[in-house]
Amino acid sequence: MSEIWQPLIANLAVVALFSSIWSLASDWLDKQRWIVRKLCIGALVGSAAVSTMLLAVEIVPGVVYDLRTSVVAVGAFFSGPLVAAVAIVMAGTYRLLEGGAGAALGVFHLAAAALVGLGVRTTARSPLPNPFWILFLAVAMALLLLVMVFLLTRVVSLEEARDFVVPGMVLTLLATLMMGLTILGARQAGRDRSIPRAALAQAPEFLYVKDTQGRFLTVNEAVARHHGYPDPGGMIGLTDFDITGPERAQELYEQERTIMESRSALLDFEEEVADKSGRPRWYRTSKVPLSGKDGRIVGLAGMTVDTTVVKQLERELIESRDRLSLAMSEMSDGLALFDRDGYLVFCNDQYRDAFPRSAHARVPGKHINEILLECARTGEQLGIPDDDIEGWVQRVGSLLRVPNVVTVELFNGSYLQLRNQTASNDSAVVIVTDVTDLKLAERALIEANADLSRQASTDALTGLANRRVFDETLERDMARCGRAGTPLSLILLDVDRFKHYNDVNGHQAGDRCLIMVANAMKTSLLRPSDLAARYGGEEFAVILPDTNQAGAEAVAERIRGAIADASIRDLGNEVTASLGVAEYDLARAPTTPESLVRRADGALYSAKAAGRNRVMAAAAE
Repeated sequence: MSEIWQPLIANLAVVALFSSIWSLASDWLDKQRWIVRKLCIGALVGSAAVSTMLLAVEIVPGVVYDLRTSVVAVGAFFSGPLVAAVAIVMAGTYRLLEGGAGAALGVFHLAAAALVGLGVRTTARSPLPNPFWILFLAVAMALLLLVMVFLLTRVVSLEEARDFVVPGMVLTLLATLMMGLTILGARQAGRDRSIPRAALAQAPEFLYVKDTQGRFLTVNEAVARHHGYPDPGGMIGLTDFDITGPERAQELYEQERTIMESRSALLDFEEEVADKSGRPRWYRTSKVPLSGKDGRIVGLAGMTVDTTVVKQLERELIESRDRLSLAMSEMSDGLALFDRDGYLVFCNDQYRDAFPRSAHARVPGKHINEILLECARTGEQLGIPDDDIEGWVQRVGSLLRVPNVVTVELFNGSYLQLRNQTASNDSAVVIVTDVTDLKLAERALIEANADLSRQASTDALTGLANRRVFDETLERDMARCGRAGTPLSLILLDVDRFKHYNDVNGHQAGDRCLIMVANAMKTSLLRPSDLAARYGGEEFAVILPDTNQAGAEAVAERIRGAIADASIRDLGNEVTASLGVAEYDLARAPTTPESLVRRADGALYSAKAAGRNRVMAAAAE
């Protein structure tokens, strides 16, 4: 039995060998003309079939078994009828020359295998089938062998042949799978390589790779044509000094040296360069440095696009826009015309492009309500009530022929201004303008104004309210408390010996000290109605509406303690403050903001005179 299995295993080895040869030769074969490629593959498949027959197993005299049919079927499946015909001629001739009782049936088996391969090929209907069809072909070949054994036993009494049915079917299945998957993998790899290779070679952009010395390692056809070379290979090894003027070449060389030395890419660099005839042309270039596995720079890759036509079109567009600006003053990007019944008659591309999700519905013949319903269904426009879409459609649709201007926001953050105008024939014209930039600029202006307002009302160093806000708030709160008959208190605070602290520790330390005081004041105020402000220099003020003198003294004492604690924690030095408190009481003589400040200031200086680091209240008037 081992004497039989040895040639069968050798048959599998032959199939594997020729499969590998076919795979390795795929790139070369793809470059040949169609007829040459087909004849070469046919000769290769035929040679493989003959080679398997050289190692055939003789079942009985004149009847042999080998894997030639698997080879022929795979060849027909992948390469078509011409390859199958060449292989059948080669293998069939050899089998007829061998002779024997099974010669004619062997040739028939070859032809049937080729037909099976062609049939599966036609069924697959793909230049690059998936593995399922390979498996299908393998099963079909195994079943074909079973049929051939059945036919052979009907003609000749071959009891021993039945012992080869199962092993033969298994080997045929394996051989077909092995060869088919190998060729499929090679074709897939070749296709994966050929597509990007063809894309790079045939791309209209100028694509090139250079080494560290500026020599071209590879260029595409566009680069070669631009410099007058019929074949890209003619530029390999050249530098810019070989194909352009010395000044331009030196400029490019220095630019590329900078890119490689800095390891920084140059992206979308636009420049104007005169061509050989002296006419100016525009180019946009991107270059990136290339590094090897060891991290060293080995060269750079570049892509240059001739944007002259684009520049000319831009210039012509600007000129055309200027010439037509008066006539088109009422036009915007999009224009649509609806008839008197609300059906779309005409719209330009800009109108459809303005509505990306419902563009497919904005075609002539559609009713405005259908368009609006699609707009709502796709979530294209924001602000549509989910619980009343039909009502929204009816309301908006009924306004089509009512002159109006509305601005809508879309899902992508863009804003469109829609202007409806009625024509003389009772139709409606809708003009669409993208006002996203205007809206964003408006939003930015509002935010800038708010920021300026904050800056105008806030002390830049401490973040407290500034003197202007303090004066306005004190006058307003005193008037309100006067009308309501409620008390109001004012605290003035001065940092003790701040000039000496500033002189000893420096102005930056002085700034940190003032910031510490401001933060201590913020944390000590518990109500949003209370206002802490920087009064000037190292002086601070606190307005406490609805607070009598006793309450203000408690707040002042809390602030004084917070400053003392924070100075040790944040500054490493003890900093103290003196505070003066004055109450505005409508029951007493009328008091102006100036007089209230004067009373609090007098109390502050009393605290200073009493030894600093304390709170004192102004005497009642």
